[in-house]
Amino acid sequence: MSELNPQLPESRAGYRIIAGLFAMLTVSSGFGFYNMSVYMNVLSEARGFSVAGLSGAVSAFFVVGGIAGIWVARLLERHDVRWIVLGGGALAGSALMGVGQATTVPMIYLLFVVFGIGNTGVSIVVSTTLVARWFPGPSRSVALSVASTGLSMGGILVTPLSAWALQQAGVDTVLSVFGALFFLLVLPIALFVIRDAPSPDLQQTPGADPDGWSYADALRSRFFYLLTAGYVFCMTSQVGGIAHLYNHVDGQAGYLVAATAVQALTLMSILARLAGGVLLTRIPTFRFALGNLLLQAVGLGVLAIAETRLSILLGAAMFGSSVGNLLMLHPLWLVEAYGAGAYPRLFSLSNAWTVLGVAAGPLVLGMLYDLYDYRIAYLAAVISSLLAALLIVLAGRGPIRTQAGSD
Repeated sequence: MSELNPQLPESRAGYRIIAGLFAMLTVSSGFGFYNMSVYMNVLSEARGFSVAGLSGAVSAFFVVGGIAGIWVARLLERHDVRWIVLGGGALAGSALMGVGQATTVPMIYLLFVVFGIGNTGVSIVVSTTLVARWFPGPSRSVALSVASTGLSMGGILVTPLSAWALQQAGVDTVLSVFGALFFLLVLPIALFVIRDAPSPDLQQTPGADPDGWSYADALRSRFFYLLTAGYVFCMTSQVGGIAHLYNHVDGQAGYLVAATAVQALTLMSILARLAGGVLLTRIPTFRFALGNLLLQAVGLGVLAIAETRLSILLGAAMFGSSVGNLLMLHPLWLVEAYGAGAYPRLFSLSNAWTVLGVAAGPLVLGMLYDLYDYRIAYLAAVISSLLAALLIVLAGRGPIRTQAGSD
């Protein structure tokens, strides 16, 4: 059928866009999310800035990026996605170039804020919106799993090379190159690969979206708030657990095991996400989400009490198996529940709230480590995951439309 109608999402164009989004997210997460700890380390050494002061700039990057997603979502409803990606790439690249020349902490804060805003234009709000519009049917979960694997690939490909380059050539030169590369890698993706769905009616394919909720009605639904609250706790435990994994395992078993544990987590995140995209075509989203939250809790629990190399790696692998799927489920569940029309603004708002968990996770686990030890810190992450699971249970399988337009 796709040969007869090239506008169908199953056409070659739809899958070319998935490849472009994969590459775009690799650039975004590699130079952004995963490189933040690298930037913090080298700037502290090169400029003599305190790690605590730079940590605040990293938090600002995440918080501002989450809030900027709401603005990006509105732009997606009114403008060609290619211009949004080009603008985001140019803004993020320019800010990253400036970081290499920054000589004061306030200047770094300002540049990281600008970097966070620009990076939002080439990151998850844009990518998941395009997947929702191009893949309205059962293949959406598979398409999203493939595209979002670029998030993990950024940590595998870009971050190790970035750390090596910064050690070899220094902050001033390398960050300027990184900023230019950021834009130059995004540029051909925006100009020649990604584009909006060919028809505004594409997301209205029969059976593709449930009820076509309006944004206002969706905001009045109990499901939206409980799901969002669940993801705040989910991200608290997930990002906190990831941020402290290397340091925790290094203290338990040495740096070689710590590095292997991080690799195991990343690899299992990729493999489980790809498998999850297929499984979601066969099992309900609610069961899959609940199962992954419980798996996350178990993996974090094993890491809390693990003392041997085998148990540490087992805990990291279990934890990693839940990471990619839980990240993928957040946008997927919202578009399944409310339809593609309301999705961009709904996801951007929900994602902005979950940034609270992203910012709080490393801080909370770090404070508990300072006060007690990593066993207590990771057990707190287990509790946070279980609270997320409870909120998902209370949210139910999806929103229920009443005569007033919401549940």
